Amino acid sequence: LHHEGLNRNKYRRDHIPVWLQQMDHFTAFGGDDTVLFPGFEKFTSGSLNDAMKNGYQRPPHPFFERCEDLKAKQKRLEEGFAQRLLGLKRGLLEYLPEELAARKQKKNIQSFNDLLTTLHHALSDEGGEELAKSIRAKFTAALIDEFQDTDPIQYAIFRTIFHAPESILFLIGDPKQAIYGFRGADIFSYLEAARHAETRYTLGENWRTNPDLITAVNSVFTGMEYPFLYEEIPFYPAVPAKGGGPESLKLEGEPKEPLQLWFIDADTLAKPGKPIAKARAREVISRAVAAEISRLLGPGTVFVGDRPLRPNDIAVLARKNAETILIQKALSELNIPSVLYSLGNLFDSYEALEVERMLSSLVDVQDEKLLRGALATAMIGITGEELEHLIENESAWEQWIVRFNTYHSLWKERGFVVMFRHFLSELRVLPRVMSLPDGERRATNILHLLEVLHQASVERTSGMAGLVRWLSAQRNPKTPRLEEHQLRLESDEKAVKILTVHKSKGLEYPVVFSPFLWDGSRLSERAGPFTFHDDQEGMRLTVDLGSPEREKNVVAAERELLAENLRLLYVGLTRAKSRCYLVWGRIKDCETSAPAYLLHGPRSGGVEDAVAITGERVATLDHDDMVGELTMIQRRSRGTMRLAEIPLDAGRHFSPPQRQEQQLRRRKYSGIIDCSWQVTSFSALLSGSAFRGKRPDRDAICRSVDGTNRVIEEVSAGDDPAGVFAFPRGIRAGSCLHGILEHFDFQEEDVSFLQKMVADKLKEYGFEHMWEGAVCRMIRNVVSTPLDEHRKDLRLASISWRDRLNELEFYFPLRLITSKKLQDLFARFGGFKPATDFSEHLERLYFGQVKGFVKGFIDMVFRFEGRFYLVDWKSNFLGNRVDDYDEAGLAVVMNQEFYILQYHLYALALDQYLRARIKGYDYEEHFGGVYYIFLRGVDPARGSRYGIYRDKPAGELIAALSDNLLDRTKVQ
Repeated sequence: LHHEGLNRNKYRRDHIPVWLQQMDHFTAFGGDDTVLFPGFEKFTSGSLNDAMKNGYQRPPHPFFERCEDLKAKQKRLEEGFAQRLLGLKRGLLEYLPEELAARKQKKNIQSFNDLLTTLHHALSDEGGEELAKSIRAKFTAALIDEFQDTDPIQYAIFRTIFHAPESILFLIGDPKQAIYGFRGADIFSYLEAARHAETRYTLGENWRTNPDLITAVNSVFTGMEYPFLYEEIPFYPAVPAKGGGPESLKLEGEPKEPLQLWFIDADTLAKPGKPIAKARAREVISRAVAAEISRLLGPGTVFVGDRPLRPNDIAVLARKNAETILIQKALSELNIPSVLYSLGNLFDSYEALEVERMLSSLVDVQDEKLLRGALATAMIGITGEELEHLIENESAWEQWIVRFNTYHSLWKERGFVVMFRHFLSELRVLPRVMSLPDGERRATNILHLLEVLHQASVERTSGMAGLVRWLSAQRNPKTPRLEEHQLRLESDEKAVKILTVHKSKGLEYPVVFSPFLWDGSRLSERAGPFTFHDDQEGMRLTVDLGSPEREKNVVAAERELLAENLRLLYVGLTRAKSRCYLVWGRIKDCETSAPAYLLHGPRSGGVEDAVAITGERVATLDHDDMVGELTMIQRRSRGTMRLAEIPLDAGRHFSPPQRQEQQLRRRKYSGIIDCSWQVTSFSALLSGSAFRGKRPDRDAICRSVDGTNRVIEEVSAGDDPAGVFAFPRGIRAGSCLHGILEHFDFQEEDVSFLQKMVADKLKEYGFEHMWEGAVCRMIRNVVSTPLDEHRKDLRLASISWRDRLNELEFYFPLRLITSKKLQDLFARFGGFKPATDFSEHLERLYFGQVKGFVKGFIDMVFRFEGRFYLVDWKSNFLGNRVDDYDEAGLAVVMNQEFYILQYHLYALALDQYLRARIKGYDYEEHFGGVYYIFLRGVDPARGSRYGIYRDKPAGELIAALSDNLLDRTKVQ
């Protein structure tokens, strides 16, 4: 059982019985054919040979050879399975894009990326050159900014289109600022474009940064032969603009070194000789940054030019959202106002948890545990002691129960948003949370949650409990996060900006802290799949799922990661205008970070394996070694960089400067307000007030007006109303009928289609289903009755959908007019029907001087045999019989309700519309006339003399209205 020559450390006596038992079980029952039990290798000849002491040989037995052979075969089988799995993964990656494209095409949908790939394929396929020529014909030159963020498809598109002698392509970009690889940007596409460029231009002067800070940043990057790892991305030292850049930051009246390099002494914060843990480093750095900001903002301490430094002059840049939260917390503890430009999600906020607790208590108001949880939230603000006293005080506790029952009833009867707003107002939630250190952030989140939950309650209609379940599901970290639920920005007035380096790109601030740019450049999961650009495939983006060249490809991938970290460092250092803070030190796992390479890496060569070389070198440096090398860089900066240990003193609480009281005086307005300028309409001219609405006019119950302009409520005598005459009256009824006629195809012969549309519209406007038959008959009457007794073929049923325009909105510029001027025009050019005396009736219309614009909606314009007609639907109730809607009755209504003025304004608008669109337009030839259709009175059995008012305004009157009303200076 235990040969005396065996190494006892490798073959312990107490383990051998267990291995034997496992082997007995394995040989008796088999088990998984692809997996050997742990310890099986102890029975192989190779393992036994390795475990023998010097001078001994393993016991000879065929069993050990068989085990060795079985283990070798099992290893080959595992390798085969691994290769098969890799093949399946590769097949999946090839299948997914093709299948996704096919499904999108089937559903007729596409994304922004699809637009790019479709255009790329079109340019590459047959006819692509013709497509490129047609694009070049429209755009001789193209200028593309931020081109370092391009990708291979975008570059291929632009190169294909503009690769011609007659076209010009300008590509503007800075490869040192290519930091959006996670969004698909590909720096190697930019480098390829740069290689193909015929001419290159470089901006050498820097106008945005203080000259001393430019010198300091130059000194950091000029110490390396390849500061960005790739020869194609050189660093050219910037030159300060001749006119000078931003002013220096003055501390106590004197300009100081603009680049502050803080060094963390790990020996004082960790065990001797050990690096400081990342979590500890972030904590120390956050406190130090907050303390320094507090010092800079102290009264009379720091000036930018002639003015004191303000909180909104300062920005803190981070790599991760968690780091931005740490900074905001540290600033909040010192009472320093800050604003977080975060990609965090609303449902990850503490306010989402509190709102869920509050809503849960409202769903089940009988559960006192839920009520206690709601009261303990910061929104309501009941402390533990207060809650204990409340529970003991039955009367006070009952008041809270009653209050939450009221909220429950409000939610149930009037909806979520009404309840929540009442809750916020009654309990003064927003003032309470605003008094907290991060109150503005909390208030912003609460109001954002109000909007999101209101939208969810409207869209989901799943009741109170359903809304709480939805909120709970959104708070689950595994739920996919939507972009519209990102945290909103609280007010950034007079507050320190906290944002990620990615969000800071393109921005600049007088003072910038870049304290967290020391992340390592090792792959986080070296055993899993990873991407890299294959130099054997023209730097094509490649996924390594487990290739034989994995180790070589890992080196390339980590080199790319270090290169991107270096570009992030560059962006972080160049956001400052006057002063920048950088933090570095012996921090755990940061031996391969951008500062490690830039400040301590190989000065020349070694870029192919820069991550490994830098990591090995930095790991051997102690505190004195690192400080010594940093001191050399400081000397190279010629007094523009300051190296110092990170300050560990606690910061002082910040007190905003007190505003001097000013005696406010009101200013006297001496100008003249032109009250005549309005956006008016037919309705506004009747009422004397400007029209503010955006919806077309709708018909109320028709009024009969006597000579004194008094409303007469009489209607014709007759039977009680029935059918469409009994259909409800008023604006809502008019809107419902207008909606049906607007969307109904007059040539639709399927009766069920009209029935469904009418049923839907009745339900939409709150009318009972009982009116469906009457309304359907009315619609069929309207479309089948001839519009003119002399033209039996002119029916709405003859008008196709393409020959009509619904709800044609118009605006036209209006000269200064008065009601008297309008009256004179109609008196001179009237020529109305004998049954009307509109010019005299118009004298009763009075409005003051009006100019500006006239707007309105024409219910419908249709074309028939080359002429254009306008239609206005009227749902007015004139009586209980068709006879009440004869020509004489309609003429009276048209006159008294000023509808004649209305359709002349409509005709003028349509005349201008057609004049601008029809070549050789002539009013008499192309304008057919006006139809005002009183829907309740149309009956095909009675003919076109009932329910239909028709007219064609005199051409000379339309011309006179055009000359006197239209402001030609504003007509396009």
